[in-house]
Amino acid sequence: MSNYVCKGFRAVGKCQGVMFRQTIVRSMSNHGIKGGASNDKNNENLVWITMEGDEDKINEFSKKLMNTKPLNSWGAQLESLSEVPKHEIISLDKHQVTTNNVDSFKWKKNVEFYLK
Repeated sequence: MSNYVCKGFRAVGKCQGVMFRQTIVRSMSNHGIKGGASNDKNNENLVWITMEGDEDKINEFSKKLMNTKPLNSWGAQLESLSEVPKHEIISLDKHQVTTNNVDSFKWKKNVEFYLK
């Protein structure tokens, strides 16, 4: 039986200006996870992530995020991924890029995704 959860994460690394949000949000969707990602306005090495879905899938996906280096052909990669307390989780409708709106952006076409 699956355990549906909502988890928030603080992602630190080379994750702004390198198609990081598009890479992880598309991969979340491929893994059956609803999610979102937002750049931190004050720290170019920080992205906030929210994931909703089966806890085992989220845990497995989180490990892939840390172990796939780089995440795409633009060199996106993480140095750390830490879970945030429940009160710091950003709701999906507040994220810049989500599994619901990722296709509405005009992304650059020349990025290859390594995170599967």
